[in-house]
Amino acid sequence: MASGSPQKKRFISLRVKLLVGFTLLFTVVFAVAFYWFYTFSTDVAMNQIEADMVTTLRGGLEGIDGDTFAALAQEAELRDDGLSDDPRYWEHMAWIETIHDLEPRASPYTWVRGDPNVENEVLFIGDILRLTQPEDATVFREPYITQGSMITGMLTLWEDLEPYKDDWGHWISAYAPILNSAGESVGGLGIDFRADYVYEVQDSIERSILVSFAITYLALFALVYLISRTLTGPIISLTGVAREVADGNYSQDMSKLYGGSTHDEVDALAQVFELMVNKVRAREEGLKRQVQELRIEIDEVKKARQVAEITESDYFVTLKEKARALREQKTTGEVTEEG
Repeated sequence: MASGSPQKKRFISLRVKLLVGFTLLFTVVFAVAFYWFYTFSTDVAMNQIEADMVTTLRGGLEGIDGDTFAALAQEAELRDDGLSDDPRYWEHMAWIETIHDLEPRASPYTWVRGDPNVENEVLFIGDILRLTQPEDATVFREPYITQGSMITGMLTLWEDLEPYKDDWGHWISAYAPILNSAGESVGGLGIDFRADYVYEVQDSIERSILVSFAITYLALFALVYLISRTLTGPIISLTGVAREVADGNYSQDMSKLYGGSTHDEVDALAQVFELMVNKVRAREEGLKRQVQELRIEIDEVKKARQVAEITESDYFVTLKEKARALREQKTTGEVTEEG
């Protein structure tokens, strides 16, 4: 049964394999490194934001007298414009503004517990938006149903670093209780940072990391290309020499393949290949000499055979006998003349 011809394999150069292999390796490494560095940088930034919020919150509590705040919440009257004429209210709002001036990212506000019969109801007392964005601000003693976090914030420090949405936008928040002179909670102070700021920080980190990694990636790709070219260059040259030898051209200068100041496996391979080529050339030259000698011997044998065939033929025998007869006749004639 005749076997089919072997299927020709697709040629992929070693340089391409090195480039593709290292590129895939670097891609995986860079993806993991990018994810880790992005997560790490984001955590560091968020920890800093958290620290800034808590520091601002604690500093804000220092300027609020719990007894005065409780009296303000109970006694101050609401004006038609949603504010109050009570001097304590304006002193409180001045301090709210000071907190915002010290930390422009912060949106401070205060509240007290609302109707006990209404679950999670609070009443807003102070609100920086009344000074910065009146159209979005709450009014004095405006009721609001919280999800419970502001109630918790009246008891202990509470932080929410996961951006959430309420009636005023997307935020991250921190809350802390306002205590009176007896150490009792009479309200809460909240500090909000807009989530847009958090998103901007994350986007800025992502852009910076992407630019840095892109530059590093391109630099490493170029380095891999140069290394692969350096490693595969001698092999490519050796392949070219091998093709010439395969075509019968043994006069190849292979010293350039291993003539550098250093010595490695490729140099050793080139030297072994040169030795092999020299042996093959010597063997081929010896075979040529042997073939030439065999040709000479064959020619001599052919000549001898042809001579034998001629001398042993009937025609040659007849000629030989005629020549002998002529010699004998000549000899007889000469003897007769002498007698």
